[in-house]
Amino acid sequence: MDRDVLFCVFTKQKQAVPIFYTKHNLSDSEVAQVALKSTMPLSMMTSSELDNTEAILPFSGLAEKRIGFIFLFQINQNDPVTPHCVAALIYLMPHEQQAFLYSKIPFLKHTAEDIASKIKQQYIYGERKLLSNELQSSVNNWLVTDKDTTTHVQIIEKRVTYSERTDEGNLDFLFSQIKKNDDKLLGAIYRGNPVLVTGESQVMIDLIVHSIDLLIPQIILRKVSFTDDVLDPKQADIMGISKNLVKRYPQELQIDSDKKQVKNGQTCNYSKEVLKQIKKEPNRAENILTQAYTQILEVANLLIDVFTYPEEEREQLIVNVRNQHDETLIEVAVDLAAKRNPLIRELLFQQVSSRFMDWMDGF
Repeated sequence: MDRDVLFCVFTKQKQAVPIFYTKHNLSDSEVAQVALKSTMPLSMMTSSELDNTEAILPFSGLAEKRIGFIFLFQINQNDPVTPHCVAALIYLMPHEQQAFLYSKIPFLKHTAEDIASKIKQQYIYGERKLLSNELQSSVNNWLVTDKDTTTHVQIIEKRVTYSERTDEGNLDFLFSQIKKNDDKLLGAIYRGNPVLVTGESQVMIDLIVHSIDLLIPQIILRKVSFTDDVLDPKQADIMGISKNLVKRYPQELQIDSDKKQVKNGQTCNYSKEVLKQIKKEPNRAENILTQAYTQILEVANLLIDVFTYPEEEREQLIVNVRNQHDETLIEVAVDLAAKRNPLIRELLFQQVSSRFMDWMDGF
């Protein structure tokens, strides 16, 4: 087992207190280090923002670099002055599996919500030191969240059936269908925004859906091959829809397979550079796409890590990131980091985003 889970409580008196954790890969001192670092973003948020919210944090100071999904929620504590405190469920995996972690966030969050609900009902911090055996088992079972994604998909939304990656997808076919604004499509996938595919032919829609899945080779995107139900677009990364549903999604990027057009979406200069490389070296398309997304994740994690440092150190750290990486890459990484980390979303946009910096330069 190359992963670990932790349940921690954060209090003003004792700061970070690990209550339960697995020790597949962590020493006791590393557990304390993970718990402490997980408290860093808390000082920037109000108490209402710290209930049922999630974040991604890199943990580069451990013996083996790791990355973690953190679910924050509030529980009762045995203190009449401060009856509530913030708790966290933390899911850690090797840093090199970061792409996999990002792809599993919906499943990790859903299971964490269930575990948190049980803890809220059955555990009061200060009354007892340990979790009950039942709660320990629930936290420990979080490790197998990704082992049966079908079950978790059905729990999240019974109407949605996600498709597996198949041999139907083809990048050459995809690029032949999209003659213009393909950077918007790739940019949406990089930013974690949903992509909708529509048209008269369900066969064509299915081919495009499975071809888009190949734009990030190292993970399998959440795909709905076709639906004529109105679904929350957040439930999938790529979704085939009937034409009569198009007006229901005025903000989402849409691909019209009949007209071979991309509608809506945001221009992405980083994607333009990636696509230029692919057109020059089509035989290396998979490697180019893999490297491009890995770079985005690396920079996103660097930016997230900045906000775990004291405020007086952040400015120089941000300058370092901006000096070491291309502006177009940073722009996409900021969007992805903000989407996956609601706790520091505004700070990311204000302190890092090139759009904010350009606006400031005008004064």
